Amino acid sequence: MKRLIATAAAVLLSTTLSYHAFAHSNFGESTPADGQVVTEPLNEITIQFDGQIEQGSFIEVTTSSGQAVELQDIIAGDGILTGTIAEPLPNNDYHVNWSIISADGHPLDGEFSFTVNVPAAEIKEEVPKEATGALEETTEATNKSNEAQEEAVADEVKEDSSPATMIIVVLFILIVAGALFFFNKKRK
Repeated sequence: MKRLIATAAAVLLSTTLSYHAFAHSNFGESTPADGQVVTEPLNEITIQFDGQIEQGSFIEVTTSSGQAVELQDIIAGDGILTGTIAEPLPNNDYHVNWSIISADGHPLDGEFSFTVNVPAAEIKEEVPKEATGALEETTEATNKSNEAQEEAVADEVKEDSSPATMIIVVLFILIVAGALFFFNKKRK
């Protein structure tokens, strides 16, 4: 009888832990990245996840004034959520809200912002060499800042899933304790 209980507990524990470990799809990266200044025409926003996502996931894009940007198509598949825009986005600040459904049915959402600043085609000024060096330093500093922000978002997403782990562990302990109590009571 003890072997049966131990085997059942082991199977339940391994099933629960493996289910939880592979169930959620966590945020990977976005294009454009959070805080990025886009200097080329932009017709697509992509968000990558480390697991599968289901249909019903969505992206909402708004301008700095809160005006909604119409997306031509939203495609979810192979861990990538893509929003296609019919016309390139005009220069402005944009805010993106996204929401996905993991393969196990759990929802996950987040947000990020970026700026579109595409130079006008008819303006072609020659940039002095001193300004070019400063621009490269600024770009490098911006890239480092973006990486730090992406890491913070990834850490935040990981923290969001820890309460679910605790609930599963507590439920497992209660089930095992209940089974042991029931079988000891039945034995007497």
